[in-house]
Amino acid sequence: MQATNRIRIAAAVLSVVIAAPLMGAVDKTPAKSTSVPAPAARSEAVTPVVGVATGEFQNGVPVYRLPAVAVTETRSHALARIAREDALAMK
Repeated sequence: MQATNRIRIAAAVLSVVIAAPLMGAVDKTPAKSTSVPAPAARSEAVTPVVGVATGEFQNGVPVYRLPAVAVTETRSHALARIAREDALAMK
């Protein structure tokens, strides 16, 4: 397991060492053609809708319906979390 992590770290460092000079070389090359940037279109600032009023009141306060929230988790993280919870429950 440790050897695999060392290989991954070494590969990441090597890719950064190789990529950094290449990215610097790209910035230093002059542009062959000059282009005029297009004027930015004016857009109205749209405020995102956070909640929609349901028309119901609870304790004198309006009730809002909130948008759905998607929660994702990798299987390995979920299994590790479950294992930790089980280990704590056994104590």
